[in-house]
Formats: sequence, structure tokens, C-alpha cells
Amino acid sequence: MLATFLMACILSAFVSADRTCNNSPDLCSRPYDRILHLGAHNSPFIRNISTSFSTFGNQFFNTTTQLDAGVRLLTGQVHVAENSNTTAPELHMCHSVCQLFDAGLLRDWLGEIRTWMDKNPNEVVTIVLVNAGNVSAAQLEAEYSRAGIAHYGYAPLQINKPPPPSNDTHRTWPTLEEMIDKGDRLVNFVSPLTTDQDKAPYLLAAYDFYWENNYQITNASDFSCTPHRPDNTTSASVMLDSGRLFFMNHFLYWQQAFGIQVPDIRNIYKTNSFGAAGSTAGLGQHLINCSDNYTRTPSFVLVDFFNVGPAIEVVDIFNKVRQPVGRAELEKGVVEGAGLRQQMMVSGASRAGKPRAILGLVIILAAGWT
Repeated sequence: MLATFLMACILSAFVSADRTCNNSPDLCSRPYDRILHLGAHNSPFIRNISTSFSTFGNQFFNTTTQLDAGVRLLTGQVHVAENSNTTAPELHMCHSVCQLFDAGLLRDWLGEIRTWMDKNPNEVVTIVLVNAGNVSAAQLEAEYSRAGIAHYGYAPLQINKPPPPSNDTHRTWPTLEEMIDKGDRLVNFVSPLTTDQDKAPYLLAAYDFYWENNYQITNASDFSCTPHRPDNTTSASVMLDSGRLFFMNHFLYWQQAFGIQVPDIRNIYKTNSFGAAGSTAGLGQHLINCSDNYTRTPSFVLVDFFNVGPAIEVVDIFNKVRQPVGRAELEKGVVEGAGLRQQMMVSGASRAGKPRAILGLVIILAAGWT
């Protein structure tokens, strides 16, 4: 019996030593809020051959590939759309409006994430949903359940109030390892949302848990660390004292005619690079500035075209990850066919992935939805 017990302890030690969480053994023992989570801005909205390289796409690779390559924060916009056959209302992932860019059903996108999480049991993922359709927590929960992903949802003790931030001596958020062991490894933030403790305790009102800087930026000199949302934000000190985490936006829009804005692919190499000292244009320098301002690294950072830079290498520096494990290597530049276009193309993606032209449609893309 003693020999069996000792052997089990030895094997357990080896398993623990070899374990990786979010592609690194160094992250397993860290609290969720003490990790910088790399986010793919508008994850489902892709600029590749399936969308005829739509200029509204924010990423070159689909959600599964994003996760394979180290992204652990996924954002998207939820809209109410009519079923093309029955006209029944459905929840779709659409970019600003569904006539412009419809990436399909919310439940299908969640199902894609669930499939990846099933295959990668040591990974913690965060989803941020812009609730453009203003649907209820119960409606969203139904889609999570249909996708088979609800059981992964992390529900904190208080769903409307964040704990104080963790520090070097005291953990208030669970570690990645604890979340993985409990199976609660999908964190879900939704804005706006009236939470439902009984039906969907894992769907959290985003701005109860974090604050963010401005996202409507067309010039890198305007990148800042100043609180912009929630709307009632008064000062950074109030946000920090509240326990909310800092969600840092770092992407540029390219201003077009008629007030239309598209992701700025012209400057993406500089935007996603570490950047030069004294500048906020690069991702790394922006993170340094904000970390210095608030004496702690942001918990989330959101970028366009995450593979360029590559942004993941910048995030690794702040997470002190030196040798990531099991991470897919992608092309580190603008994907061929998706390069600069000097003329504006207004195109979207149907549920089948085929483009459809929008004639005479004038939309200010960034007006309230990221």
C-alpha cells in the first residue's frame, strides 16, 4: 500500500511539472486577473477568400485557428436576424448590421469554440459579446446550451461585483489551474446585459467586471489609458478602487467616405509591433504606458489581425512566457490577397460565406459597437 501511495505521489508530481495552462507551465498557478489575455477583435469576422477578403473583416484566420495560435479572448457582436426560410428570429454574429456582414448563428460560433475546448482541456478562454440585439440572459443561455458549451461557464460568487484585484500575496480570482480542474474555464462577459443569477450565473455584465479605454481611434497618437467605458466612468482611480479589471483596446480604424470606418490594415505592422520607446503607436509601448500609469498590467488587450506583429509575442513578454507549448505558428504578416485597397469596397459575408454587395448603404461602423 505504501509503495502504491508513493508511486502515485511521484506520478502526480511529474504530471504537475509537465502541465501547461494557456500554452505555458508558467501560467497555471497565476490568478486569472494577473494574466494578460490576448484578444481577437471581432473574432468571427474574417478577411479571407471565404469573404472575398471583405474590408470589414478584422482577422485573417477563423476562430479555431486564432485559438490554436494562442488567442484566449474572443469578441463578437450578437444581433437578432430573421431566418431566411421561416422569418423566425435568430441570434446571429453580425458586423454592425446583418445585411453588411453575417457570420452565421451565434450557436454555431459557440459550437466551434466548444469543439476546440473539448480538444484542449488545459485552456481557459474568455468571450466578450456585444449584445447589439439587447437579448436577455435567458435567450443567450439557450444558445450556449444548444451549442453544448454552457457547462464550461465560470460563475463567480458574486455575479454583479468583481472581487478586489489579486496581488503577489493574496489571490482573489482563481488560478488557471483551479478553473481547469473545476471545469469552469470559460469566462463570459456581455454588454449590455441584465444578469440572471438563477438561469445564467455564468453570463456576466461586462462593465461590472472591467473598464476600457477608447476604441474609436483613427490615429495612433490618440491611443490612451484613460477610462472611456462604462459610460458613468468618472476617473481611473474610481475604476481601480472598484476592483474592475482594465480592458485595453489597441486597434486603429481607417476613415472612409460617408463616415464609414474599416480596420486600418495600412499601419497594422506598426500597430501590432512592440513599438519604439516614448511612443504609443506600438502594442508593447502602449501596454508599458498603461502598466506604469496603474502599477499593474492590463488583464485584457484587444487587437485586429492578431497574427501580424505578431501580437502574441508582445503579450508573451508581459506574461513572462519564454517557451510557449503547443501553439500553432502562423504567417506573421498581412495574408496574401488581403492587402491594402485604395478604393473602398463595401462587402459582407452571407451565412454560406459568399459576399453580397450592399448598394447605397451608409453606416458608421464604430458608432457604439466594437
